[in-house]
Amino acid sequence: MLAALLLTAQLPAQAQRAQDTVFIVPGSHLDLGYTAPITAVREQRIQILDRAIDLAEHDRTFVWFEEGGWSVDTWLDHYWSNPGQIARLRALVRRRQISVGATLLNPYAAAFPEALHLLTLHLDRVERELGRRPTVAVINDVPAVPEALVDALAAAGIHYLLMGPNLMFSPPLPARVTNDPFYWESAAGARVLVAIDPAGYQAGLNRWLLPPDCIRALDPQHFGAVDDDSMLTLGVATQLAHRASAQPLGIIQHSLDNSSPDCVAHLAAATRRWNLRAHVARLVVATPEEFFQHLEARRGSQLIVRHGEWGGDWDLLRASEPVWSWRLRQAIHALSTTSPRALRIAAVMATDHNVGLGPRWMDGLPVTTAYQHVAEVADLYRRVVEGAIGKAGLTAAPPSLVAPQPGPWPSAWRPIVGDGKNVARVRAGPAFMYPFVSDSAAVAAVPVAVAADARRLVIHTAIDRVQLERRLGARYQAVIEVTLHAPIAVLTLAPENSPSGRAGRWLMGMPAEPVVAPEGVRITGPGWAIRARGPLLIGWTLRTDPGNPAVTRLQALAVVHAVEGVVSGGQKLRLPFAEMYPGEPPVPAFDLELQRLP
Repeated sequence: MLAALLLTAQLPAQAQRAQDTVFIVPGSHLDLGYTAPITAVREQRIQILDRAIDLAEHDRTFVWFEEGGWSVDTWLDHYWSNPGQIARLRALVRRRQISVGATLLNPYAAAFPEALHLLTLHLDRVERELGRRPTVAVINDVPAVPEALVDALAAAGIHYLLMGPNLMFSPPLPARVTNDPFYWESAAGARVLVAIDPAGYQAGLNRWLLPPDCIRALDPQHFGAVDDDSMLTLGVATQLAHRASAQPLGIIQHSLDNSSPDCVAHLAAATRRWNLRAHVARLVVATPEEFFQHLEARRGSQLIVRHGEWGGDWDLLRASEPVWSWRLRQAIHALSTTSPRALRIAAVMATDHNVGLGPRWMDGLPVTTAYQHVAEVADLYRRVVEGAIGKAGLTAAPPSLVAPQPGPWPSAWRPIVGDGKNVARVRAGPAFMYPFVSDSAAVAAVPVAVAADARRLVIHTAIDRVQLERRLGARYQAVIEVTLHAPIAVLTLAPENSPSGRAGRWLMGMPAEPVVAPEGVRITGPGWAIRARGPLLIGWTLRTDPGNPAVTRLQALAVVHAVEGVVSGGQKLRLPFAEMYPGEPPVPAFDLELQRLP
């Protein structure tokens, strides 16, 4: 597996300045439900932290970072009656050998903007029981977060954000944001200092090949005969030569999904061996706080300030359970500071980037484990919704939007969507990781009702997931597509609640595609602007009509559907919809409202 993640190795073409320092942050990426069901991950994370404590007490050079505060919060719950064990961790936290992330986990941040303030729920407890307040938020795996996260972090007193995308599922991020750390300033004036590793959170292992003895054990076929010095040249020297930035301070993460700290126990020895080669850069095993403090002290006034909206790519997978996602948002809206803490923690867990129904993360898991994961996620959803809004919420669905009265097609809509005969349709076709139906996808024969007055246009449709599955197969996406009579080049699309997006300010230097916005989007055209929203709709994009470049299709993602996965041993597991998505209506009703803006 490790070899599949490696880049083609090349010997260094140039050396870095001798004063360069690369901070290596060792830890274990937190996934709820990817490597194992949530209950199993909980036990694993307790054992992982126990092991880190043992190693740190026996070796003062051992450093460990728990990127997700959820792991530490769970550990404190487990040992609440054992003050001696908690005292052991407190001593190591105060000694800066073990550090805690300032965000509970890696969330579907854009699909649940209402939950962003809950991500820092653990800070007071960690400070009270362990003696230090976390200062560095970490969002790993997820390749994009909304600008609203900046405001939420700053409101909690957090000013540092470390990110490592997953390049197995996501395209590389542009050098604009990975070459050098930057201050990300929101439209409201809040600011965080951001560092993004272009190679992802696994870089310390799969790119820098640290530590050599661990790499040999993980992948003996490719590295079994490579000695330590050759491994350091192959990994560290090559990566230093590939660094595009002239910054004197760099940071990489040394992390795998829910992994043990045993490899990290060898990391300090490997860095000492490398540092004897004083002619290149120095490696330091450290917590991320040390990197950011050094960075601000040394280069704070030189760092660029960037502005703009970013996105939330992986959030589109929430469309696999559109009604449950709506219920969860209603539940999170209902929470307050007086709600039980356990309920608020559960609500955050429901937003984790790997928590979801269906088979999308079952690949490689045993059959019984795959079943267990779905059952545990469904139980988590029920606990959050019932705890926040009562039993009635377990079967709730959004009420239909009030449609305009039937009548002649309003002239105000003609320049925008045409004469009303072909305003909208449902399209469905194959796709999975990055949904949205392609131009070649089949058009599904799903009835669509359209009504309009001078200001509002309401589209209503119901999508029978089981029926479409019979026609299209085990995996597909469905979108509600609206005809816009304008070429795509003159249109802009932005989240309705993002001032930066509406103003055309984008962190990547270009508009996000697609746009994740459960609260709706704003589309601006030649002489008009409309707001599009739908209670069950999360993702939006614009596509040029292949038959007419003067027409653009607004696609609103309705359903991400999958009932088949590949479990361990390569066996295909295909289950009925009701077993893959317990509690999710098989025929969800979708409303989409377009509202003309002044």
